[in-house]
Amino acid sequence: MNWQPLLELGQQHSYAQIAIFQQGKPVMDYSWLDQPVDVFAVQKGVLAILIGIAEEKYLLEVSDHMNHHIDPEWTRLSPWDEAKLTLETLMTMTTGMNDRLEPDGDIGRTWRYNNVAYQQLKRILERHTGLSLQQLSHEWLLQPLDLKNTSWRLRPAATEQPDDNSEQISGLWSTAHDLAEIGEALRTDVLVPASFKESLSQSGSQTNPSWGRLWWNNNAQTYMIPGSDHQFQGPLLPMAPQDLITTKGAGGHQLTIVPSLALVVAITRMPGVHSAVNFDALLWNTLLDVINPG
Repeated sequence: MNWQPLLELGQQHSYAQIAIFQQGKPVMDYSWLDQPVDVFAVQKGVLAILIGIAEEKYLLEVSDHMNHHIDPEWTRLSPWDEAKLTLETLMTMTTGMNDRLEPDGDIGRTWRYNNVAYQQLKRILERHTGLSLQQLSHEWLLQPLDLKNTSWRLRPAATEQPDDNSEQISGLWSTAHDLAEIGEALRTDVLVPASFKESLSQSGSQTNPSWGRLWWNNNAQTYMIPGSDHQFQGPLLPMAPQDLITTKGAGGHQLTIVPSLALVVAITRMPGVHSAVNFDALLWNTLLDVINPG
């Protein structure tokens, strides 16, 4: 296959790295920047995998109520409504809260991208394991896959980044190669059972069926995007295969799996580069041309 068009695309649009696996083999692995970068919300997809592993270890269940794991009154909901929140409602972004953890929508129904509530999932994992997020990631994920360029780091509270809020929170630094290895292990059911992997792509709400458990899917007929209440018509990525699932970070970072093509694609971007270019359309039009020439 001629991968040159993808190299040119990466050069033109400030990729830091790109890694592609097909049929379990790395077919492309190129770096313009030889160091890990903050991949922003791609961390959510990785955290979902850690939650799946924790479930396999009988440490928790996605259906567990949050107040079984953390002290009550962590939100500004009524005690009755707060008691309805589960790990799954945080993963599906149907908490019925705004970023101040105040009532905003219907619990279990209204989709709203909520980074503040999401942080509690990290705390639950740390509480149940007695390990830091980095330690448990190393033991459960990074060491078994022999990955050395992925780590959780605290971001400065004052940093103005798309995934930040008023408190100091952790970001995930990684490379396209490491992300692709994680994606391949997820695709082949090495990390979590097939049933959990399939649950990542299932619709988490009627208002945004393109979002599942911290992963996006491409099989729904409508979608919403973070920071907007508008419901767009059509699948998330109409130019890409329908069975695609992806975890995406601001600026174009992504880890994407296409089961029907036995394909894993990971892309990171240069730090500090932001653009309004539709990277998804450029990527998938180019990539599908390479895979299916003519």
